[in-house]
Amino acid sequence: MSTTTVTQTVVQQGGGMEARTVKEPTGATSFKEVPVIDLSPMDGQDPAKLEELVSQVYDACTQVGFFYVKNHGISHETTENIKAQSARFAKELPLEKKMEIDRQHNEFHLGYGPYETEPKPGALRAHRFESFMIGREAQFDREYGRKVGPEQDAQNQWPKEEDLPGFKATVGSYFGDVLSLSRRLIQIIALSLKLDKTFFDDKLDRPGCLLSLNYYTAQQTAGANSAIDAHTDHELFTILLQTDDIKALEVVNSEGYWVPAHPIPDTFVINIGDALAIWTNNVFLSTLHRATNAAGVERISVPFFFGANYDTVMHTLPSCISEARPLKYKPVTAGEHYQMKMNSSYGKKGSTI
Repeated sequence: MSTTTVTQTVVQQGGGMEARTVKEPTGATSFKEVPVIDLSPMDGQDPAKLEELVSQVYDACTQVGFFYVKNHGISHETTENIKAQSARFAKELPLEKKMEIDRQHNEFHLGYGPYETEPKPGALRAHRFESFMIGREAQFDREYGRKVGPEQDAQNQWPKEEDLPGFKATVGSYFGDVLSLSRRLIQIIALSLKLDKTFFDDKLDRPGCLLSLNYYTAQQTAGANSAIDAHTDHELFTILLQTDDIKALEVVNSEGYWVPAHPIPDTFVINIGDALAIWTNNVFLSTLHRATNAAGVERISVPFFFGANYDTVMHTLPSCISEARPLKYKPVTAGEHYQMKMNSSYGKKGSTI
């Protein structure tokens, strides 16, 4: 075995923080790659194929915490459009226009996230990329937009239409696509936990979900290759669209080795977040991961973070508690969980509108 480099990383997990020693890859791994799952049976009529899909999802969630999905129902044209809009926001909108919608003006950290060299006061890590983040609006919600209307809209900050014509409509349409996919996927997850497939449905009619358009500049120095430090995600799960051919995402396995999750055309990467870890008492793994950008080229990624209604109380499932696996988490609302995690990641908002 080759020599390992050991680093100490702060990990956000459930209700607090813990320190974990992480080794650099040496070839000795518990899982060597992130599995690819075909979602074709999700809406089919073949019970055997659906059962196999449910089993594959359970295995991925309990053994890796990450998996790719293909045949997910979102077109290549749609994913190319959202990448193009991400580039437009990053490169065509002047900085002064971006700062008008700085997330520091917003209680829920929605809006523009500028590049940072140092963490803000109270934050765990610097934001070493630019981003634009929005939450649910009824007009983009195809399943519940009429039932749960604009009065429940997120407090989004959008660039003006004259500054980026068509931007809001295209981004909102993509938001609706991945929101619909998320609601279908959570039913597969429910089945994998031996629950009725509709178990989560009434907790997701006005979900605390977020879409982020992330832009990474070309790395300035070869040594400073961590664009996003090691972390876990906050919500139920994340649907990540990666930039094709740019290798950045890495996932740590149970032995502490970093395993690459390179882009695969026409797939999304799904990863379990802290909220599902709370609900399942860590049966489902909210796995540590990071993004690097050592390729010397710009990069775009588009994560969608799918969470429950903010007033939903997340109680650990009784089936996930046993003598061998005692209860690890106290009940917490999805909104309290989100606010705590975002404030610790990025610091509390610095001003009000």
